[in-house]
Amino acid sequence: MSAVVIVGASHAGVQAAASLRQKGWQEGIVLLSAEGDYPYHRPPLSKAYIAGEKDEEQLLLRAPDFYRDQGIDLRLNEPALSIDPHARQVVTASGRLDYGKLVLATGSKARTLPLPGAEARGIHTLRSIADARHLRSSMQDAENIVIIGGGFIGLEFASTAVKQGKSVVVLEAQERLLTRALPERLSAFIGGYHTAKGAMFRYGALPERYTTTDDGRVSGVQLGDGTTLPADLVLVGVGGIADMALIEPLELKTIAGGIEVDAHGLTSAPDIYALGDVAAFHNAYANGAMRLESVQNAVDQAKSAAEHIAGGNAPLGAVPWFWTDQYDLKVQMAGLPRSGTTELLRGDPESGAFSILQMEGDRLVAAYSVNRAADHMASRKLIAAGQSIDQRMAADIDTPLMKAVAVAAVS
Repeated sequence: MSAVVIVGASHAGVQAAASLRQKGWQEGIVLLSAEGDYPYHRPPLSKAYIAGEKDEEQLLLRAPDFYRDQGIDLRLNEPALSIDPHARQVVTASGRLDYGKLVLATGSKARTLPLPGAEARGIHTLRSIADARHLRSSMQDAENIVIIGGGFIGLEFASTAVKQGKSVVVLEAQERLLTRALPERLSAFIGGYHTAKGAMFRYGALPERYTTTDDGRVSGVQLGDGTTLPADLVLVGVGGIADMALIEPLELKTIAGGIEVDAHGLTSAPDIYALGDVAAFHNAYANGAMRLESVQNAVDQAKSAAEHIAGGNAPLGAVPWFWTDQYDLKVQMAGLPRSGTTELLRGDPESGAFSILQMEGDRLVAAYSVNRAADHMASRKLIAAGQSIDQRMAADIDTPLMKAVAVAAVS
């Protein structure tokens, strides 16, 4: 009964297993995966993998031998079917597993659009490597691609498709890209960059139905204004939903669309943890509860939970950070957007390398850097420290960002 059973071989699940061994956990670890592939990095799926720049072996989170060498019982193609919290057991197709500690790392599922014609071939979502295989195969003969959703997945795939010479139209329901994630100035820059590369955008566009060929393939996307866009491939990239299918009998508290957890990843039930996309927690950098869908958050949560399971104490407190690669742009984000902030521009967007700093008074709360990795790293430190900065110096692109703290600290 002292074994840790981890449901989901995601970034969070694999990191939790690895960190448990690093922290000296000597008991059993069972890692259940619903997929038949060894656990893999997900961010390259929309970019390097589909572009053929990375093969599947290069995507692996850990070499296959790692799990055996670390005594981690990785079970591929063995999803959890149900959980019995009273018996402290996880039920799979092969039987029942006793657990001492249970870790839920089930991730999220791609949202779909139940439009007329949605059963047509050639309509894709992108969440798993199986999805990416199908998408990469379909792209070979595709000429006209419509992407529904101007989020990170949609834009990353758009850049990959444009580089392959495809005709690409991105449909975005809002009046600009990434409304909740990015400042307006950065949204406009990214949209303009895509447009200059050949992608086309339709803002405020709502798809109503898919048109299809006689043999059941998608042929177009019809919009609410009656326009039909030709499409022999459609990617639906409208976000994800936490995979909560297993939690009902557990009677766990939920909040903000996920399982409520504390700073260690512990749920409202003793000995049950939730990590990654499925977990919601009070985030000091957001002043509220939220689910945070990012690889780094999943990894940080997993490390904190493993420390707690192993008897230590390392509550989650890392500054949230994210990244996206599109064409030759590396966009890195630190902190979380807040209302009521002022913006400080560091550098010139025309140069293709700049940062936007969001300030509360003289304190940095969020930063968005384009091809400015040093700014990103400094921003993470400044946000975590909560120190005042000299805004005049921070706006000077020739002054290292950390220098603004040193001056402000003694003034």
